[in-house]
Amino acid sequence: MSYWSFLFTAIFVLYLLLQLKYIYRSLKVKKAPYISNKEKKITVLIPAFNEGLVLLQCLESWKRLNYDNKEAIFINDGSTDNTMNVLHELLDLLRVEKEITLDNSSINFSRLFKSKNFPQIYVIDQLNGGKSAALNAGISIATGEIVITLDADSILESDSLTRINESFSDPKVIAAGGMVQVGQVINRRGNNFYGKNWIIKYQLSGYLSSFYVRKVTQAKLNVLGVVSGAFGAFRLSILQQIGGFKDTLGEDMEITFRLHKFIHERKLGEKMIFVPEAVCYTEVPEDFKSLLHQRVRWQKGFLDCINLYKKDFFTKLSKRFSFFLLFESIVLSILGVITIFILPITLYLGNISPFTIVLLITAWSSEFILRLVAVQRAGHFGYTFSSKQWLKIVLFTIWESVTYRLLDTFFFFYGSILYIFGNRHNWHKLQRNGSVIYSELEPVR
Repeated sequence: MSYWSFLFTAIFVLYLLLQLKYIYRSLKVKKAPYISNKEKKITVLIPAFNEGLVLLQCLESWKRLNYDNKEAIFINDGSTDNTMNVLHELLDLLRVEKEITLDNSSINFSRLFKSKNFPQIYVIDQLNGGKSAALNAGISIATGEIVITLDADSILESDSLTRINESFSDPKVIAAGGMVQVGQVINRRGNNFYGKNWIIKYQLSGYLSSFYVRKVTQAKLNVLGVVSGAFGAFRLSILQQIGGFKDTLGEDMEITFRLHKFIHERKLGEKMIFVPEAVCYTEVPEDFKSLLHQRVRWQKGFLDCINLYKKDFFTKLSKRFSFFLLFESIVLSILGVITIFILPITLYLGNISPFTIVLLITAWSSEFILRLVAVQRAGHFGYTFSSKQWLKIVLFTIWESVTYRLLDTFFFFYGSILYIFGNRHNWHKLQRNGSVIYSELEPVR
């Protein structure tokens, strides 16, 4: 046990220090004042399968965007609920024709509409083909220089497109991930509420550390592991060059891998970045069953990408990206599984040494610090909590470290088993309840 504890702790602490190094550097660098750039045309793709409950809020956020040169394309992917009826009611749709610019066999839409109320908005109605097919249908008629993929429940901050436009002023940037916030809890209007739902609090902690700490580090090293499908931005010309999205379990991770391969082959210094100032709010699962389905789907998607690109690591994918991805997502997770399995046995046999206890405390303290640093970084971008809520965050983080944090290892282990032995194509789409409201962005209590 001492050997595994030392190995896990040493690797984890070194990784933590690397992340803190880049966070510290970003604090020292004075951010240049925002300079208004010429608005590149941005196309926002919103695939929708049974999303009738959240479309109104999605449209409300669109109307409040401080950006003129934009268009939105909703893709109804064979919904069986009232999605298409809601779109007709909200947008007053008119049947139109449009030129297709992407050659992809997955494109199978049968009807195209344009909104009478909002001339910048189109709606594609197609047979169910999955999210990748829906996104490709959108790409095929997109006219923006930049394409953003957005989940139907994602609600954009009013300046999000402006921030994306600013980031793409660097010609080397070919893709960018925005900040995805837990919509039921946190927003920039001073309504941050640290409520009683522990499943949501656990996810808030994970989202903040994943984006404000890990993605900051990955972007600095140009090893971004995934441009999130909930809010990702791409140059349209690049998407057309690589043939759009592929039908996989994790289309957002797969296209990120493919773009890393594209960058490595071209050797032009291109990069993918993370833009923390560009923000959207998403509805996260509020119960364990929904969370389990989501995280198993994520793990299956990750392993599917590893399987698809296993021959490309360290050759067609850069050594830095290959090492970083396998180290962070495989090595640390496997060591965590081994530690969790061995620790109870060691405790039962009474063989745990003081040295092992020190190592475990060190690993726990490191993760605890990382979580609090993430909350502090959120405050740097305007997501502040009151002193009372900060105390609740600290107490929950202590409790979470020895309870809910174990779920990360469980999801990794269980999802891996299901990917290997179960149905690889059972996605369990998250059921929406419409709890993220844009008009006031009042957190759910």
